[in-house]
Amino acid sequence: MILKNDKKVCDVPPEVLAPAGDLDALIGAIKGGADAVYFGVTDLNARKGAKNFSMEDLEDTIDMLHSHGVKAFLALNIPIKQKELQHALDVVDKAYSFGVDAIILQDLGLLRILHEIYPDLALHASTQMTVHSMKGVDFVANEGAVRVIVSRELTVKEITGIVEHSDTEIEIFVHGALCYSYSGKCLFSSFMSDRSANRGACAQPCRRPYNFVVNGRNVNVKGVGRFPISCAELCTLSELDEIVGTGLRSLKIEGRMKKPEYVTESASVYKRAVEAICNEEKLDDAEIEAFEKDLAQMFYRGFTKGFVLGERDVVHSKYSSSYGVYLGKIKEISTYKYTTNLTLTLKEDIQVKDGVGIHTKAGVLGSAINKLLDANENEIKTAKKGEKVIIEISSKTGKAVVRGNEVYLTTDQMLLESLQRTKAKGLPVSIEVTAEVGERLKVSMTSGEMSVDVIDEFEVQEAKKAPTSEEQIVSAMEKLGDTSFSASSVDLKINGNIFIPIGVLSGARREAAENLLEKILAQYMKEEKHPQLSEISHFCVDDSVSKDETQTPLLSVEVKNAGTLFDAVDMGADIVYLPIRKLHELMLEENAGKLDDARSNSEIVLMAPRISHEAELMELLPLMEKAKDDGFHIACYTLGQVEVAKQLGVPFVVQKEFNTFNSYTADEFYRAGAYRVTLSTELNLDEISDACDDISCRGKEHQLEIVVHGRELMLITEHDLLKPLLEQGSATASSEVLMVDSKSVEYPVKRVDERTLIYDSKVLDMLDKIDELKKCGADVMRLDLSLYGKRDVKEITSAYRRMLDGKPAELRPRRGVKFSRGHYFKGI
Repeated sequence: MILKNDKKVCDVPPEVLAPAGDLDALIGAIKGGADAVYFGVTDLNARKGAKNFSMEDLEDTIDMLHSHGVKAFLALNIPIKQKELQHALDVVDKAYSFGVDAIILQDLGLLRILHEIYPDLALHASTQMTVHSMKGVDFVANEGAVRVIVSRELTVKEITGIVEHSDTEIEIFVHGALCYSYSGKCLFSSFMSDRSANRGACAQPCRRPYNFVVNGRNVNVKGVGRFPISCAELCTLSELDEIVGTGLRSLKIEGRMKKPEYVTESASVYKRAVEAICNEEKLDDAEIEAFEKDLAQMFYRGFTKGFVLGERDVVHSKYSSSYGVYLGKIKEISTYKYTTNLTLTLKEDIQVKDGVGIHTKAGVLGSAINKLLDANENEIKTAKKGEKVIIEISSKTGKAVVRGNEVYLTTDQMLLESLQRTKAKGLPVSIEVTAEVGERLKVSMTSGEMSVDVIDEFEVQEAKKAPTSEEQIVSAMEKLGDTSFSASSVDLKINGNIFIPIGVLSGARREAAENLLEKILAQYMKEEKHPQLSEISHFCVDDSVSKDETQTPLLSVEVKNAGTLFDAVDMGADIVYLPIRKLHELMLEENAGKLDDARSNSEIVLMAPRISHEAELMELLPLMEKAKDDGFHIACYTLGQVEVAKQLGVPFVVQKEFNTFNSYTADEFYRAGAYRVTLSTELNLDEISDACDDISCRGKEHQLEIVVHGRELMLITEHDLLKPLLEQGSATASSEVLMVDSKSVEYPVKRVDERTLIYDSKVLDMLDKIDELKKCGADVMRLDLSLYGKRDVKEITSAYRRMLDGKPAELRPRRGVKFSRGHYFKGI
């Protein structure tokens, strides 16, 4: 649909934002007509695997984009360690001076610092902040963000509500790879292989094969392939008008590790689609199909419209790598000494030198088409869809091929060559040439509001023989191929029968182009500010209270129900965390006496859900109000929850899921009203000490907490992984489900409100390292016992209580359970 309630879909077309992992991809984005490009420098970005750009490249990179009228966005979208903050400031200061258009950030502390130092610099809140509600947008907007890249799990309806609610620019991903987990909430790679996804080094565990074990028995799940948590590629092209109709500001393409041709093609396709939609022209089905085919030939794991367009099953479990466009099944095989010939009927056009992938029992085998024959075995260069052909591949690949294997087109050589030949679009300029006999030649060049005049030394002569024609002058002015400009118009103001050498015209045009480019780039340049972290004050409410360094850390325990809460209190817990949905259970009349005793000895904190979309947040609001009225504190997992807690004035704790890596992020949460901040479990002891030592406003009312025991939640996803098991009767709501990898490593899986939670295969156990943990300076040590029953809660809590009190303790061995030290002695 092109009209929404009799209104145009878009008054201002949304920007098409393309990725660039290196210079070739950046040029590819310009070729594709992208309005803006995002890229990273050094290793402070969420794509360490990309080539990225060096600091030495930064000015030229930004200048190249600006010279083509393309905006430059620098991605610094990772949590920043305490000792990296100064380096991050140095990087931003350089980018600021070179005229970068925006910085994309995950770290809340860094965002706040930059907002204070560079009020004229646009700051974008990364999708790694996991913002998925109006209140979440409000929070980061108040912190200084002018744009929010919202979670990919939001629907068109939810995005529309956010856009209508806030003046903050909204950006979403519309094409490319999907993360299985909510972005910013995934620790799978970090705890599996010490490669942090939050820090841009994801090892992609979701692309690996897994099977399921239910209550100790292997289960075959109908319709689920070898890769049950591998997402298909997001492609929203077919219903892009629905997305554009929300009124958002930017359409983002994933792919900073993709090849330049991918960037060119995806940017070009989405740019053309946006223009058609905003011109009230609907792409027909044939155009969409052709575009999707070209996009699939660049990279394809199967396409999904994503959560944004209402799809709930976004995985493509059959294959986890790019496998191209389906060509057909092998009907006959002829094997020779050096070659193998495959006969099939084509589902798509192909040509010699195209790449194919053949799906065999040994996996997907790739090969180039060395030779192409028609049905009569005549050699041909190209073949059309529907034709029977013979494809010649190498005999080495052919050994594993059998009849019936599927063949896919993985490389379309013609498309690649076409994209490689595409010229970068020039910035439109208008040119005016003034020439009068006896007067010096004048060339004016204008782009937007920028204009330059060049008055050449050459005095225009009267033609003695052949005058210089208007066509010659126009031709000389339009030759801007060696610049970043293209001539949109050439106006001539000529008086008399003139003669001007072509070389003079070319020289004047060249000088005008150089001067105009210099003027355009100069408008972006700013003075470096050279900020020093040591001179930047923390943004805390009150730094008058100092921390007692000799105080024994408090013991906190996270439990799953009221019964285990009372057990934890009995065993010496100073603080107990309970899901807020269990508040009714806690307030039962039968628990009144125990609750009074518990509250007199311990602090009780009610945990909000891990994810709260808008409707869920509204349902949570009355519970948070009741918690406040009953005198309980709240633990928040999302920025939307933080904003609600701040507005209600209820004391709240910030959970580790916010990826707090440094003191400035902690202080910013304190500033918002938090009294306790839980540091990220990706920090090691030294990094925790760095953060603890630097917090200036932390006293009795401002605490830092670390997790010292429990099974780490690896990820939370909107995908309902266990739904097929429940539907076919392989599991029930109470079943113990394990996801098992090829090395027999077992990951517990839980289902909560149709979302999926996957836990670490090992349990963090720091009981015998309590003395070392005490030295890091944290105020609270937390036991995550949310997966444990009564006996374990009592035993583990008691053991840690004794160790904190300086008494010996140990835990009984647990059959089949493997333990770890997490990242405490290594980090990421």
